[in-house]
Amino acid sequence: MRVEILMYPGVSEVDAVMALHVFQVAARRGADVESALVTASDGAEIEGADAVRFTGLPTWRPAETDVLLVCGGWIHEVIADGTVPRQIAEARRLAGPGQILGGVCAGAVILGAAGLLQGRPATTHHAAFADLSKYTEVVDARIVDDGDVVTAGGGPLSGFDLPLYLLERELGEPRLAAEIEQFIEHDRRGTVWR
Repeated sequence: MRVEILMYPGVSEVDAVMALHVFQVAARRGADVESALVTASDGAEIEGADAVRFTGLPTWRPAETDVLLVCGGWIHEVIADGTVPRQIAEARRLAGPGQILGGVCAGAVILGAAGLLQGRPATTHHAAFADLSKYTEVVDARIVDDGDVVTAGGGPLSGFDLPLYLLERELGEPRLAAEIEQFIEHDRRGTVWR
């Protein structure tokens, strides 16, 4: 399973790095997972929400990616600019419906702004419920699984919860997910809504 975590100006670094960590630990334990932080623009330097700078990130390959994760961050600025939502919509078009889109925390709102949540249930950080409701039906659950779109709400710790859930669902690895949960000293919480 190839996982790309999209980095964009204003992304929540903690959301992205937490998700990457889960997939990297899974790979080190023998799971068939390849994961990377990526950008949509060649050579882009990304400054996250907490002013951490990322350089040298690879450019995404959406047509070759099984899972594309979009994390939260400074979503209002990102949506107002429009570039990232357009890039995600185009990536989805290239990848086709077999690709899984994941929205970590307020990343779901960016997926909504990209036009990818119409008529689909989703969740996000509780503070962004009103923003998400402009694009779709909001479900107050930790994870909302709608097949090829899976969203997780509840703040940065959803950066752990969504990847653990995807390891179970996509790789059929509930034991591995439980081992990683113990290894990172994190207790998953909340409801999975299907």
